[in-house]
Amino acid sequence: MSLPLLRHARLCQLATTRRAASRTRCYSASPAHAQLRREPEPGDDDAPVAGPSSAQHEASTATDSVQSGPTLAKHSSSDSAETFSRVQTYLASINASGLQPTLEDLERCRPSRRPSPHSPQYVDTYNELLNTLSRSFTKEQLRQFLVQSLGTSRHCRTHRRKIEYAESIIEQMWEWPTLKDVEKAKRDRTEIATKMLPVTASELFLILGRDGSDLLRLSKDYDVHISLRRKPMALRVEGTQGALRDLTEHILQLKQGFVEELYDLPSPVAIPQDMVQRISRLASAYLENVPTTPGKLRIVAKDDQGLSSAKRLASRAIHEIQETAYTPLLTYLPAGAASLATEQVVMYPHKYALYPYLSPRPLPFTMNTSGTFRLRRVGEWLSTDVREDIRNTGGLAKGNGHFLNVSEEETNLRAILFQTMEGAELTNESRTVIKASMGHMLLTRPSGEARATLVPPLAGEHPFGKIRQWIAQNPVKMTFVSDLPLPLLSTSPTYQSVKHRLVYHALGSDVDEGLQDTPASPSSPIRRRKVLSLEATLVEPSSTESTRGESVHALPSQIDPNDELSFKEDEDGTQPLPTYTSRPAEPSVPILDASGVHCWTGVEADLNLMIPDRPMDLQFTVRSSTVLPDSRQPAELQQYVAQLRAYLQGTDGAAEAPEHPSPPLLIEYAGERYILHMHSSVRQSEEVVADSGLPNVEDTDPTSSDATRALCESTLDLESNQKSTHCVVTCEDAASEEAWNQFLRDCDRLSTMRAQAKKPVATSFLDLDDIQ
Repeated sequence: MSLPLLRHARLCQLATTRRAASRTRCYSASPAHAQLRREPEPGDDDAPVAGPSSAQHEASTATDSVQSGPTLAKHSSSDSAETFSRVQTYLASINASGLQPTLEDLERCRPSRRPSPHSPQYVDTYNELLNTLSRSFTKEQLRQFLVQSLGTSRHCRTHRRKIEYAESIIEQMWEWPTLKDVEKAKRDRTEIATKMLPVTASELFLILGRDGSDLLRLSKDYDVHISLRRKPMALRVEGTQGALRDLTEHILQLKQGFVEELYDLPSPVAIPQDMVQRISRLASAYLENVPTTPGKLRIVAKDDQGLSSAKRLASRAIHEIQETAYTPLLTYLPAGAASLATEQVVMYPHKYALYPYLSPRPLPFTMNTSGTFRLRRVGEWLSTDVREDIRNTGGLAKGNGHFLNVSEEETNLRAILFQTMEGAELTNESRTVIKASMGHMLLTRPSGEARATLVPPLAGEHPFGKIRQWIAQNPVKMTFVSDLPLPLLSTSPTYQSVKHRLVYHALGSDVDEGLQDTPASPSSPIRRRKVLSLEATLVEPSSTESTRGESVHALPSQIDPNDELSFKEDEDGTQPLPTYTSRPAEPSVPILDASGVHCWTGVEADLNLMIPDRPMDLQFTVRSSTVLPDSRQPAELQQYVAQLRAYLQGTDGAAEAPEHPSPPLLIEYAGERYILHMHSSVRQSEEVVADSGLPNVEDTDPTSSDATRALCESTLDLESNQKSTHCVVTCEDAASEEAWNQFLRDCDRLSTMRAQAKKPVATSFLDLDDIQ
């Protein structure tokens, strides 16, 4: 070996020796110096001073420290080695015996109670449990626990870390939420965000619900604030992250459940836009006309039931508009009133004006309800009553007044009504009657105006002729709305019966291209229509168990919660009389008897009579009908009666109760196509009214020949769920002069009835104790 290499090896050996010695001195010098600092006292006289002697003393002390340092390190290392050897020996004995930890050992590490994930203690408990599992078991043992509990899964793979196995045990075996999910849930509960949910017009309508009730419920349920953005159309939702996510999923599910269909109306005519909105609200479905095809509708609904309801209402509406557009209108003015615009035969001619009409119940859905007005006579300063006094004028029965058509030509009411049946195909079995219904002739604005207002389209008071000229020159519509006379509204019905009624009208072949809001031409004859009707009387079951407050004459789907009608027995125990109780018991189901089902067909025509000098107007209906036996009734109606009987009895051969049947919308009979005009439940009673000076409904003798028998009906439309009231008088033999005069007297009496004067209430002074 060369000399430079030997010298380099020697230097490396010396450097290594010096580093080891310095390391030994560093570990041993610390206790020596600490001992030296503790030995001197502040008051000692032998404090070290500078000089050789002190240096020698320090050197000797340092030498002793260096010699004692290796001795202390040797003792500590020997103790730790002995402890480690004991642990190793214990673990080696366990391994030698073949014992392995079980799931029971793992369960001992599991806390007895898990903190709530929303509490701050959950994170601390989770971390402590994670450390406990990591210190208590090896990586392979933790993996074996997962294999025994979860089987072969991604949580048991061999390449994972030990802490990942411990996390899988906590989260998968013990089903604790992960810290990531806890943190995310915390952000979802606390962080406020805004999200845009795009919607179409149809989706927005269905999500809003009636008057926005469904959208308000969503806002409350999910605790969010929802507003509408128009361009582009979207719902702006503001709330927590979790609420936004849940609401988005809910709205997505709603959209997926919507059903859509293109429907062809029975008549190729577009529905007015304001009526489209009303039908949409009633049916809870979105409707819109297809611009390229008149008579075609696009319907979007939440379910099939809403889709069917929209079809039925739209078909009825388009047919009723066509019928009412051609109903003739006459006006009756009593003797002594100027009937024409240029006529001044009286010193003080009557003035008339349009007054706002506010109905106590919803108006028919085919009317534009943005503004309804009735033509009435204006009161005079010195007049005590602006109504017609039939004792002086004679009324309709005397014939002293004027019947004017739209051209202000005087006509004869009886002759016009008789002309309606000229040329009609009548059989020997036909029976012709004339009915008069009480109500109001209401003037409505054109269909395009949707803003509600109380300001009449013609302001001020004017002679009647001028108002008729204005009506003929302006696009307004006159509609008859049936109602009860004011005194009959407060009387309790007697001898009441409940009927289920279906009315079908034949579809005309001469369908116009558009709908007209103007009345019929004076030269055009009154249009007749073919009618097919089915009426079923619901009979209360006779049972000894029926007591007061147990019976309700209505179908389960027709009972109004506000009408608590029950029945009690009369004094002789034979005739059930209606009474209203505060707490009705379980209602007994009405019975549909075969003898109570009647079906008839025939023709009828309407004529409206406006009487501005009276509180009520009239609508005359001429009807010629023939009763159909069971063998001649349409098969669709017979099937519906069977389904209705099964529904009332609750037995349909199935385990579940049958659903309420729906009558067919269109039926074919005798070569004609009929459409459903009315599907209603009717509560019917007969009222007797007498006239002694002033009309009065009290203390009336039913056997009096002068008494008026009026048929009063409260009708619930089962399609639109709208209620209406009717008061009808009938002339059974219009050819008889006596019957016709009695019929007109009945019309005079009912159309001029006024409210009953309230009896004075006896008052007396009350003591203070009584007041308290």
